[in-house]
Amino acid sequence: MEELVNDYLGNSKSTILSSLLYDDKTLDQLSGIMNVNKNAVNEHINYLENHGLVASYFVRAKAGRPKKFYKLTEKGMEIFPKQYINFSSMLLKEIEKEFGSAKLNTILMKIAEDMIKGVSSDSMSLMSLNREEKLEKISEYVNILNKLGYYAKMEISENSVKIIRHNCIFYELAKNNKDMVCGSLEKSILTESLNDTFKLIENFPDGDNKCVVEIQLS
Repeated sequence: MEELVNDYLGNSKSTILSSLLYDDKTLDQLSGIMNVNKNAVNEHINYLENHGLVASYFVRAKAGRPKKFYKLTEKGMEIFPKQYINFSSMLLKEIEKEFGSAKLNTILMKIAEDMIKGVSSDSMSLMSLNREEKLEKISEYVNILNKLGYYAKMEISENSVKIIRHNCIFYELAKNNKDMVCGSLEKSILTESLNDTFKLIENFPDGDNKCVVEIQLS
């Protein structure tokens, strides 16, 4: 675990965070663990505090001055790897096994609906719209994708629009659950937003470096 955090912060700071993961410690204790003087440790601690990864507090001793302890903040905890992807993958499969694919798709469609409502209150159906109105609505959809973290853009040709996403917020989950995530959840996000036919041209789980959806304008 320390090696993974080390890639992000460097060896000394990752050692401090990994040590605090188990319990709170004083500057003296951290100095002993790292085998460096307290001034050097204090430099790293100041950096971690300034970036919201570590916080300090005092504990009153029976005798002498209160001792200053350091602890991980919630932001500091988030640096360490979690098993959310494995858990989510198992959860999807158990729901499908217990209730069937139809029920799972209903649940995923409801999630998609809630995600869209969270960033847009506008109904975005493309039905009965002219070309310019469709382009405006698709542009609004791309803005929604970017609010969700997809890093999306649109490319317009004479008869169609391509929505190109350079990030997938479900990437790790989709790798092993393509039919459920890409086939149901993300399809539902698109359908819920645009309510129109579309064609998937490129997809992250297929090994592509982007996801491309094509929508006909006529």
